[in-house]
Amino acid sequence: MSAKMLSGIRALVRQFLSDEFSQTEQDFQDDELDLYISHTLAEISQRRPYEVKETLTTTASSKELNISSIEDLLEVDKVEFRTGQEPPDYRNCSIFGNTLRMDITFLPGANENVYLYCHKLHQLTESTSTLSPQLEKVLIDGAVAQAALAWINQVRKQVAEGITRIADVNTSIDSMSARITQAMADLTSGRDLINKINIGGRPEDDYAVYASRELGNANSYLSQSQGYIRELQSRLSISGVINNYQVWANNKLAMYRVDLKRLTRPKTARTYPKD
Repeated sequence: MSAKMLSGIRALVRQFLSDEFSQTEQDFQDDELDLYISHTLAEISQRRPYEVKETLTTTASSKELNISSIEDLLEVDKVEFRTGQEPPDYRNCSIFGNTLRMDITFLPGANENVYLYCHKLHQLTESTSTLSPQLEKVLIDGAVAQAALAWINQVRKQVAEGITRIADVNTSIDSMSARITQAMADLTSGRDLINKINIGGRPEDDYAVYASRELGNANSYLSQSQGYIRELQSRLSISGVINNYQVWANNKLAMYRVDLKRLTRPKTARTYPKD
């Protein structure tokens, strides 16, 4: 079975999420899914690292090697020096920063090969994968769980923002009520002036205009409150399914943690010859 590249892993993660959430639009961009994949890949590497044999060369009369050129290095399990022996001459070593020191009692010559048995981060790009089918499955499960929980957290934020709209609705309704009250007061004032001799035009008509204007303002606040209510309903419409998704995502995460734990190989401390 050929290894899946990054796009293939991402497609499977998206497929699992779409099957569960049944969304018509993508909830995650590629770079978001890649972030969850990368994080899960690092966790897997800590439990079941990519094992690589790197070759460095010695400096005359020095037990130290510069390992700064080794990318994605997690640790060096052991050193083989001198090489080509049967059985192999394995050595212990210690690392400080980018310097590895071989635990030997003799001084090497110049340009002698040294094999470093390294544990490194797994690689997953569009052209390279160091994952076995077993690790691919664990990676997909972990990325799906993390993405699902992130989606649920985002939904919870939407619900919280929707709840804040209740205050906006109340404010709009209060403003609408105030405008209606003012309109009724204006109409009452205008009615009291009807059939009376008034100085300076027809103030009862002015009050009618004022009342009409206030009713128009009240209608605007009504429309605003209706808009807030629609937004609130939209944000809260999915709140009922959050708990189901939370259970599903938590189960996914629990399964991933179990599989991740199974990847761990017990470490055995060995002491190799120094001479």
